[in-house]
Amino acid sequence: MSCLRRMGLCALLFISRTLCAQHNDIVAIKHALPRLTDSADYADALNRISSLYLPQQLDSSGAYARRANELSERIHYSKGQRDALRGMGRYYALRPHRYLSFLFYDNALAACRAAGDSAGVTVSLMNIGTFYQYQQKHAEAQHYINKALKVAWDAGLDSLRAWVLVSYYLINESDSTALPVAQKALKQAINLTHRYNDVPGILYTHLFAAHEQLRAGETRKAEETLKEVMAAAGSAGFNYIAMYACMQLTGYCIWQRKADSLLYQRKSVDYAVAGGYTGLMLPVITGLYNTCLQLRDTPNANGYSRLALGVMQQQQEDMLAGEADYLSYAFGDEWLDSLRLQHHSQREQLASNKAANHFWYYQLLIIAGIAILLIILLTYYVRAHRLSRKNAASMATLQEEIRLGNKALQDSDDFKNKLISMIAHDFRTPLYNIVNITGFIDEKALTVTDAASMIVQVEHTASDTLVIFEEILRWIRTQLSGFVYHSKIFLLEEMINATANALQHLLAAKDIRLSIDIPAGTTVQADYEMLQFIHRNFLHNAVKFSPDYGVITIKAIRKNNWLTVSFIDEGSGIDAAVLPHLFNWGSHTSEPERAGKGAGLALIICKDFIDKMNGKIKAENNYEEGSTFYYQLPESPETA
Repeated sequence: MSCLRRMGLCALLFISRTLCAQHNDIVAIKHALPRLTDSADYADALNRISSLYLPQQLDSSGAYARRANELSERIHYSKGQRDALRGMGRYYALRPHRYLSFLFYDNALAACRAAGDSAGVTVSLMNIGTFYQYQQKHAEAQHYINKALKVAWDAGLDSLRAWVLVSYYLINESDSTALPVAQKALKQAINLTHRYNDVPGILYTHLFAAHEQLRAGETRKAEETLKEVMAAAGSAGFNYIAMYACMQLTGYCIWQRKADSLLYQRKSVDYAVAGGYTGLMLPVITGLYNTCLQLRDTPNANGYSRLALGVMQQQQEDMLAGEADYLSYAFGDEWLDSLRLQHHSQREQLASNKAANHFWYYQLLIIAGIAILLIILLTYYVRAHRLSRKNAASMATLQEEIRLGNKALQDSDDFKNKLISMIAHDFRTPLYNIVNITGFIDEKALTVTDAASMIVQVEHTASDTLVIFEEILRWIRTQLSGFVYHSKIFLLEEMINATANALQHLLAAKDIRLSIDIPAGTTVQADYEMLQFIHRNFLHNAVKFSPDYGVITIKAIRKNNWLTVSFIDEGSGIDAAVLPHLFNWGSHTSEPERAGKGAGLALIICKDFIDKMNGKIKAENNYEEGSTFYYQLPESPETA
């Protein structure tokens, strides 16, 4: 046996002893937890246990990371929260649940940058680069790995640099032009892991060293290296690395057409089950199930079937627990596509009907002409005249029927246009805002306080989106046949106060003062939800276009059996070209509007609601500055 071979065996024996020491570390930290009185120390201990459990038992690692995250959030411990976010990202990466993993890595990167945590920034950049590599976005992956290498080099983080170099190797080893540099990076990583006695790093780099041995044609040596890694990791409970080694051995055996491939596949599944990594092994489990069926090995086939079912149930639970916003977004896209398809089908049907109508119209003209000619030839002028009048009346009736049919189709088409446009602008846009806010934050762009503020904005945006969705459903119900408007009497001041409380976060964000001038006991007779929709939109528009530290005034006046409620802001006013058409359908896509304005469909819905309540709605520019939106309703017969 060569000298290098003996050195490798000695290193693996040392690793086995060190892995046992790591197990003892877990036990020692667990025993010390009840004696820790400082909450920050307790959070650090939970994060340490999570990190040690990661290559051994995934569920335990995730559980401790969640506990650390909850405790750190409760006591506002920044370092503990950053470590917990990275732990949660690693946990979901191995479920595998890469969407949630990316979200946690991204939040961890922002927090580490805000805190000036170079080590945390390095690990987060490396993890995001690996995420992009799994998404087959090589350019993005290379960008993040290069940034991670630079931060690690500038900060002198040699022990972390070893892991970044391994990731660099993973991203570039399949590129023949970058292979020499990738191989050099792997050698540096191996040296650094041995220098710092980084046990997981040593085992991990040996896996890829075996791959390079295979590339060099040393197949037997590569297999022996992987067997030694598998034995050392398996005996000490490093289930993830043992599983990874088994999968590599499976690939080597398949490549050499050896019968041992099935044995190593089964071992890899055993290690995955022991460590909770079955989510990564679903294709392998499915393949073993099919093989057992072919071999008529019913007991093992049933076992693999139950295991595959458990993995799929676990993935479904993860999806339900962590991707509600993502699923809502995808469902909205599917619904919008369905409506567009239906709209397209309606338009084609309308065009077909028009073509058919024209065809029959010309056919009837020809028949009528022939009939008139025959009548002229067979009868006298009087009978021909009478028949001509009868035909004219018949044509008029037919044209009226066609006109009514076309009008009904046009009304249906207009309604679908409104519905599609509203979903596209007033419902989908807030979801994009949520995704954009939680997306990748520019380097050194936010402090921890700003990041927390943006999370609050996400909460408000999600709540506002739900309100918009409920209001859209209510408006749709008013458009359907059979809708009957029922009014009741309410205190106007209570309704205005409820609206102001719902939008208090918007008022506070711009330090806007709200002045409410409503006589005590003023009542209004209306549908509560319809009128509150109008209040919310009028106040929301006033806040949107008011300057910081401005004043919004809400007045109520009774005059000539009408109740007039006005919302007055100090903004820039309404464009004179837009003002006359503000509440009309069809003018909002072509007319210029105030800066920051959305689709404007809410004002159309407001007019629709006020019309159903037998009221009036209007907007006008103030004499000096700002604008006034107001509505009028018939004065209620009762007072409070």
